[in-house]
Amino acid sequence: MDHSTLGKRAGVNINTIGSMEKRGSEGLISGLDKIQQVMRVLEAKGIEFLNHGEPGVKLKRRELP
Repeated sequence: MDHSTLGKRAGVNINTIGSMEKRGSEGLISGLDKIQQVMRVLEAKGIEFLNHGEPGVKLKRRELP
């Protein structure tokens, strides 16, 4: 998903998305509400945010029918 689409779906400016991405592993400076909005959109697309000994993100496994 590109920055423009993510920004629109999360209701945040495209520049905010770019700034978040550029910071990489540094702490984000965007407001918590904006971070949570972006996280919700990414989670809805199957991204799982990890913590506790396995920091990062991964795609959620799909259940087979």
